[in-house]
Amino acid sequence: MFKKNNERKKSWPLMLASVAAISLSTQSTQAASNADLEQQVAELQLQVKMLMQQMKKNKVAVQNLDSKVANVPAPVKGSKGKTFGGDPMNFRVGNTDVNIGGFIKLDMNFSDYSDGASALAGIGEDFLVPSVIPVGGEGGDVKFHAHAKTSRFNITTKTKTDTGHVRTFMEFDAIASGQGDERISNSSAERLRHAFIDWNIDGKNAILAGQTWSTFFNVGTLPESLDFVGPVGTIFERQPQLRYTRKLDSGSFMLAAENPATTLYGASENPYDDNSIPDLIARYNGKAGKFSYSLAAMTRELKYDNGSASADDQGFAVSLSGKYTMTRDELRFMVNYGDALGRYMALNGFRAGAIREDGDIELIDAWGGFINWKHHWNNQWRSNLTLSAASADNPSYLAPTTASDYTSIHANLLYSPVKRLTLGGEYIYATKELENTGNVLADDKGSLKRLLLSVKYAF
Repeated sequence: MFKKNNERKKSWPLMLASVAAISLSTQSTQAASNADLEQQVAELQLQVKMLMQQMKKNKVAVQNLDSKVANVPAPVKGSKGKTFGGDPMNFRVGNTDVNIGGFIKLDMNFSDYSDGASALAGIGEDFLVPSVIPVGGEGGDVKFHAHAKTSRFNITTKTKTDTGHVRTFMEFDAIASGQGDERISNSSAERLRHAFIDWNIDGKNAILAGQTWSTFFNVGTLPESLDFVGPVGTIFERQPQLRYTRKLDSGSFMLAAENPATTLYGASENPYDDNSIPDLIARYNGKAGKFSYSLAAMTRELKYDNGSASADDQGFAVSLSGKYTMTRDELRFMVNYGDALGRYMALNGFRAGAIREDGDIELIDAWGGFINWKHHWNNQWRSNLTLSAASADNPSYLAPTTASDYTSIHANLLYSPVKRLTLGGEYIYATKELENTGNVLADDKGSLKRLLLSVKYAF
């Protein structure tokens, strides 16, 4: 037994050594495991960091993609998301701002002619065309006519470039174009009014190319009228052109080359399209306080070639127009004179010249103009009164039925109960007088009395 106990005593050191060895082995294994774990945690943290960075990049990419799909670029610092003009109806396509506009308009005319039942051409029922007022017949009953042909649709774009910005404008309406009649559809074909590019190079210099109002016509002084054109003595011309504009400290200066056309009495064609050079126009716009004005000068070639005879001459014309603004009132005016006015004034109520017996062209002096007074009764009601006249010094050899004078009076009352909506009525009295050379005509003057009612909403 003693021997057994002695053996047990001898085995304790071995057991302790074994336990110590196992303990050391376990501690070593745990230390190794802790180091691996710390390394794995570090690697995991690095992966999480990289993943978060990738997610951030993906989020930006998605935002940019959403902006492209919605045609709205990501907001630019300082832009506040506004398009040109700050109009909330505008939108962006890439780096181009786009605006869609126009108006819907209904016109209802009650017309009474002194010397006929209706205008000499259907267009004269849609709006006042002085040359188609009948003269020398017997008056008829009051005639009613309604249409929506003056309704318009337009698209404007503006794009920033490395050199200034480019603006484009295109507009259509249906006036002066026919497709159907009044039996069933009252159809009217769309026609091109404006289509031009306007490149504003540096804020002072600009180039316009396309079809729009003639540089000779200061459209800003045209009175607010329910009638499509208005006064008989106004310049009213829209045509293809190339125009340069230079802004000055006190205004702006324009030079333009515009599409020519020649209208002559005694001709086999009207108009002739035989011109060798464009109509050349210079214009200055100025302002002094509440008075703004425009002075335009034009020179153009009048030419015809009918195969058996040809001739040409160079004519000129000037136009002065302006607007004076007061608190509730506004005065507008225009005065035109020259021997090449022709088609530019009174809707081609006169021709620019006549072909003489020897085949040469004799230019015709003409003048015209208007004065307009506009009064705002309050924020919703306003009125316009416009007096206008136009006259031509025709050669004595022209036919007695050649028009020599036009006059018109326009008086209206307009009401806008809400923004962009206008309801109103306008009374028009216009006359046409013939040359009546030798007093061979028993009646040489006709008149038109018209009540025009209108509803218009601009968008």
